[in-house]
Amino acid sequence: MTMNAVSLNNLWTYIQGLSLTASNRKWLAEKLIEPETNVPPVLQTWEEAMSDLDESEKEFERGDVLTDEEFNTKCQALIDSFAV
Repeated sequence: MTMNAVSLNNLWTYIQGLSLTASNRKWLAEKLIEPETNVPPVLQTWEEAMSDLDESEKEFERGDVLTDEEFNTKCQALIDSFAV
C-alpha cells in the first residue's frame, strides 16, 4: 500500500468517526466532488462562518445527524459513483 493510500485510509477512518449534521455532510460531499482548480477557495466572512456554526448546532440539537452506518452507506454510494 502506498503512502498516499495509507493517508487516505487514515482520513477516511477519521471522517467515519465524526457526527456530521446535514449541512456538514452537504459541504463535505460538495468538496469531494468539485473539480480541482488553481483558484484559491473563497473564504467566508466571520458572520457567515458563525451563521453556519449556529445552523450546525441547531441541526445537532434536533438530532439531524447520521449514524455511523448511515454515513458509511452514503459515503460508499458516493465513492461508487466515481467508479462508473
